[in-house]
Amino acid sequence: MSVKRIAKKTLIYLALTVAVVITASVLATFLYRDQLIDHFIREANKNINTPIHVDKISVSSLSNFPNVTLLFDGVYVEESFANSSYPLLEAETMEFTFNPIAVFKGNYTIQQIHLKNARCHLKMDKNGNINYDIFKATDTTGAQKVKLELSKITLKDVTFTYSNELKSVNLELFTSSTMAKLQAVGKIYDIKSNGDMFLRYLMVSNSTWAKDKELNARSNLVYDDLTKHLTINSSTLDVKASEFIVYGSYEFDDRQLIELNVEGKNTDIQTLLSILPENTAEKFKKYRSKGDVYFDLIMKGEISQNKAPALNINFGLIDSELYHPDAQAKITHADLEGSFSVSDMSRLAGATLKLVNVRGQLEKNKFTGNLLLKNFDEPYVKCDFEGKVDINSLFKFYKAESIRSGKGIFDANINFEGYLKDLKTRAGSQKIKTSGEIDLENISLALTDFPLPLENLHGNLLFNNNDLALSDVSGELGKSDFLLNGFFKNIIAYLLFENEPVGIESDLKSNFIDLDELLAANSEENNDNTKYSFKISPRLVLKFDCDVKRLKFRRFTPSNIKGDLKVKNQVALSDNITLNAMGGSIALGGLVDASKNDLVRVNTSFNLRNINIDSIFYVFENFNQTFLEGRHLKGKIYASVDAEMTFNDNLHLYANTLTSSISTTIKGGQLNNFEPMQQLARYLDEDKLDRLQFSELKNDIHIKNRTIYLPEMEVSSNVTDIRISGTHTFDQRIDYKVVAPLRSRRKIDKDEAFGAIQEDARGRTMLYLKIIGTTSDYRVLYDKESVKEKVISDLKKEVKELKEAFKNKGKEESETIELNEDDYFDWDDN
Repeated sequence: MSVKRIAKKTLIYLALTVAVVITASVLATFLYRDQLIDHFIREANKNINTPIHVDKISVSSLSNFPNVTLLFDGVYVEESFANSSYPLLEAETMEFTFNPIAVFKGNYTIQQIHLKNARCHLKMDKNGNINYDIFKATDTTGAQKVKLELSKITLKDVTFTYSNELKSVNLELFTSSTMAKLQAVGKIYDIKSNGDMFLRYLMVSNSTWAKDKELNARSNLVYDDLTKHLTINSSTLDVKASEFIVYGSYEFDDRQLIELNVEGKNTDIQTLLSILPENTAEKFKKYRSKGDVYFDLIMKGEISQNKAPALNINFGLIDSELYHPDAQAKITHADLEGSFSVSDMSRLAGATLKLVNVRGQLEKNKFTGNLLLKNFDEPYVKCDFEGKVDINSLFKFYKAESIRSGKGIFDANINFEGYLKDLKTRAGSQKIKTSGEIDLENISLALTDFPLPLENLHGNLLFNNNDLALSDVSGELGKSDFLLNGFFKNIIAYLLFENEPVGIESDLKSNFIDLDELLAANSEENNDNTKYSFKISPRLVLKFDCDVKRLKFRRFTPSNIKGDLKVKNQVALSDNITLNAMGGSIALGGLVDASKNDLVRVNTSFNLRNINIDSIFYVFENFNQTFLEGRHLKGKIYASVDAEMTFNDNLHLYANTLTSSISTTIKGGQLNNFEPMQQLARYLDEDKLDRLQFSELKNDIHIKNRTIYLPEMEVSSNVTDIRISGTHTFDQRIDYKVVAPLRSRRKIDKDEAFGAIQEDARGRTMLYLKIIGTTSDYRVLYDKESVKEKVISDLKKEVKELKEAFKNKGKEESETIELNEDDYFDWDDN
């Protein structure tokens, strides 16, 4: 037989076969359409105990040619919860395929299932009931018309959601394409699948453990519907470059029991991070590793309302390298042995985390450490660290959001052991065991939210339980420098807990403090150096002995500042501070109370000695007025001052709150070119009132209700003797009384001055004048009031009463805020 004839016969047979298949498929579609639908629905009703809603049912010979396809459009399968019509499955299209030849023989075996554009909602309620228990218990001895020998199952654009109210677990998984095979022998189903998936989220107890992760799953499952037992044979789950081997079992007949084993293959640091909650892993998601990284997980136990499986995870590094692709530093020769275990997964807070034999080298510096953490609700921590760390290398390896840059070395050898809750109480802190020290070598830090750099930090820190001793800790903060020797009390609790106080008891020495810069840096408007923000942290307890060579605050530049400073409950208190300023010396004490929102209350007493009076006007910017300025005054002032006032947190004075009592003496004084005195010249027949000189001037001045009260004082000058009294308000309204000898009547109108001239006890003719109006618009008039002497007397009496009342109030407040020295660093147990 020739080759040509053989080829011809082959083509004929092939054509006949195709014709038979096509004919069979078409005939089966049209002749057996109703029987196929009826048999399928009947068998489905026999095996499924929840309602199924379908918009349209059709049979096609073309959809999956040559097989006959039973198409369901708009599928809605209700969940198995009683009295619920919520969907277990929603699908745009669901297709079942059959062999057309087998259909002719009455064999309705499903060969393939195709699911498209679907959502499957799996649930477990708080009582452990599942919503996917949809199959009826059937008699397995009888023959079934519909058999499952599925050579192909395809899932396209299908979303699975799982909600476990019993254990607070929620997840959503999407697959764009997954292929599977299923074989059923009785009630035992053998399932194999392979597909790409996208894990949108996995949440456990409101904490996101995984989000937006691409997965590839290759599963090998055996499910026994009689015993409700699922066996997970060796299956593979790929997460990025890491591969996990998964095997175990799950049954949910009388009880829900799970045994799940996961082993990492080709794992790296991202494998370890993938088991952490998403918000924690996010910070390290770009880090990579080289070397041996291992990981395995075992979950085993019962799932019920009162029980949850135990979880044990082992992980570690062996001579590995950790790095960030964009960083210039890396950790080499990294070793770590870690474990995470919990006896009940519903109580993850009771877990134990161990990191032992931690070793590594950050650039040239080696470090070692260990960590034991038990019970995340009430943590018990035991840890140690030893090593030298280069700050610059550390921030190259890990970029901290709060720190822009840093350099220097810290050499640490520290140990900690105890319950963190014990740090919150005085009695509990005695149980904490902390030891070790840190040497600081030329450390500099630039913070993100604070404009001033910390530079040249040196010194030694020595831990003693909950306290930290500072030995010769020196550095620079902006233009200011400091040297500290003392203690930080409760420092560990302060660093770990939000509302814990910190006590600082230390000697502070400084060559220069720029208070302008420090206050401006503390302001929310850091770009404006004229804006200050004064705040005292409620967590700060402070006791300083200060020795500051120079300080700058606006125009105030004192030197040799020495004294004590105490801070507690947002109140700063000093008993005695001495300083040199404005050509003389000042001794002061008092309190600054910042405990009220946006208010700073000041109560102070101070003594001035040998201060240049014109310097006072310069420092205080002429007290924001132009009537009497520093250029008008010369001399030395000695004064005793009691004052109280209130500022806002930008140190703007609320003038109505200023109350002060001032006992002052001015020596070697001069009043030069003071315009009101020059206007008096025409009444007093004196031509030299533009340059008054006096050897000594004393008075008691009081300030209250925005008014300066000036009792009568006698000014004995090189020109004449003048008695002056009166009031001067903060809005610059003046009412001064002036009494001066009248040496000549040539310049006055006798009739106009009548009633304003009187002889004193020494027989001198005295002229009574008054200066009234405002500092920019005032008049000098004859003072003719018949009660003029009584006015002066009344003013003296009023000032005396105000002064006594102020002193008594200050004494009461001082007693109220006095702090017990022994209890200064005690805080309430809570």
